[in-house]
Amino acid sequence: MQIPADANPQSLEQLKVNFALGLNNKARRSGSFFCLGSAFFPFLSAKRGLCMKAFFCSLFILLFGLPCLLSARTSNMDTVGDEKIATVFWKVATLAPKGIGYSQRFAEVLMPAIEEETKGNLAFKVYWGGSMGDDVQILQKMRVGQLDGAGLSGQGTFMMASEIPILGLPFLFEDYDEVDYIKAMMIDEFDSIALRQGFKLLLWLDQDFDQIYSRSQPMDSMENFRRTRFVTWFGPLEGRMLERMGASPIPIGVAEIPSAMRSGMADAMIAPAIWIIGTQLYTRVKYVNPVRIRYVPAFVVVTAKAFEAVPEQHRQVLSERRLGLAYDFCRLAREDSDKSLAAMIAYGVKESVFCDNELAKMKAAVHPVWDELAGELYPQSLLDKLVAHLKDFRAQKGQAAGECAQAPLE
Repeated sequence: MQIPADANPQSLEQLKVNFALGLNNKARRSGSFFCLGSAFFPFLSAKRGLCMKAFFCSLFILLFGLPCLLSARTSNMDTVGDEKIATVFWKVATLAPKGIGYSQRFAEVLMPAIEEETKGNLAFKVYWGGSMGDDVQILQKMRVGQLDGAGLSGQGTFMMASEIPILGLPFLFEDYDEVDYIKAMMIDEFDSIALRQGFKLLLWLDQDFDQIYSRSQPMDSMENFRRTRFVTWFGPLEGRMLERMGASPIPIGVAEIPSAMRSGMADAMIAPAIWIIGTQLYTRVKYVNPVRIRYVPAFVVVTAKAFEAVPEQHRQVLSERRLGLAYDFCRLAREDSDKSLAAMIAYGVKESVFCDNELAKMKAAVHPVWDELAGELYPQSLLDKLVAHLKDFRAQKGQAAGECAQAPLE
């Protein structure tokens, strides 16, 4: 799409308004509260260079806008398999909106594989876009038998059991190679943790490595953190981490975060790139620090009762294939996240990074949180096991633990 350099900014503004109204009306009719389609039109702002941004507008339409337009015309439910002939039928809910991002990957990678591996004996209905409530409500409905499964966000995953937030310790992981290694070595451990809460861990997916976003100043020094109000909604681990950084945390519900950031009640937040785009907060934040401050998992779980209802041979196949299926899914989802971050920077969000000295100071400041929360959220033995596996992996890569760029594994 080519936009002439002398295009009338006023007509473009009207075009943005008209198109956004149309998309938002479709989103309301579809029940999706997280429609991304109208997010791409700020790329057309004349003040930011119309021709240069046209390419990124097109990219954004392909990544997010077109799926949203298509999904707005359809129901917020999908049925996989034939419930009339299946011996087991699950009802599964998720916050992910239909046809966009994660839900696209579910449809492309996971749904066909599960249907194939269970030979038609398992059918399930997926309720997209928070139509069954937020993660708190979804977990409650699973506990009372109203739902059988869930594709949880990072927040819901951390809420499922107190031990799981250990995976989000600050600067625990250096990259996705380490994450994938820990998945392979410890998925049974976290499966047992889920089972103690009445859930079966079907798939260990990623929310992302989160980034630091600010609407007021670059987050590239400890001094700037001390002058910044951060929203926090991820539980005690996030609050403790922000306090260690010297920031002022403001506890808030996830639904109120966009308005808090837009109104100036808060200055900054830690979040994944695709969420910042989905809520259109990229039009409000001025800076992003892409440091991999924490990894956040996203679990797909069913109730233990629902899993036991599946014939034994299919349960075994699902357990054996879960790492491979998660890898295929995450490879695509990680590419989406990288594209989201790149699109925001191209739009005009300024990248600010720690210098080596500031990064070392930040890691030293937050590392005590690891041991402070041992015995409070997770047992010391679980932390020791996780750290030992990371040491082994880094040694295999020829990286002595003391030479790693990460915080010291002690």
